Amino acid sequence: MTQIDDILDRLKGQQPELENPDEMLESIMANLPDREGQETRSEEPESAKPHLILRVLRTVTSAAAILLIGLFIYVNQPTKTEAPRAHAYTTDFPRSSTLENMYTRYLEASQPKPISYTQLKMMMYENYN
Repeated sequence: MTQIDDILDRLKGQQPELENPDEMLESIMANLPDREGQETRSEEPESAKPHLILRVLRTVTSAAAILLIGLFIYVNQPTKTEAPRAHAYTTDFPRSSTLENMYTRYLEASQPKPISYTQLKMMMYENYN
């Protein structure tokens, strides 16, 4: 052991004795700063300017957040689509159409459309690849 360790071991075993413990307590309490009258060293003086800036900044960012959330909800709303028509041919005719015109248009719409050679070739290519 070193000499410092010996000194520390001896100090650990001794209990300090004070001649005037009341005077020591009074001097310690007298050196403490008052809570109401004096500020402690760790506290910095407060100014009203940073608080005002923070309040305005908080208000502006809150309003921006609310607007962004509202915009997100508005953009992601499902779009209104028209209900599918039961028969497309019923509303495509002008009012002055005769029954014969309506029937021929219906038959033309229900007939399969002719397929060209290039369309047929593309369909075969898509099926085999």
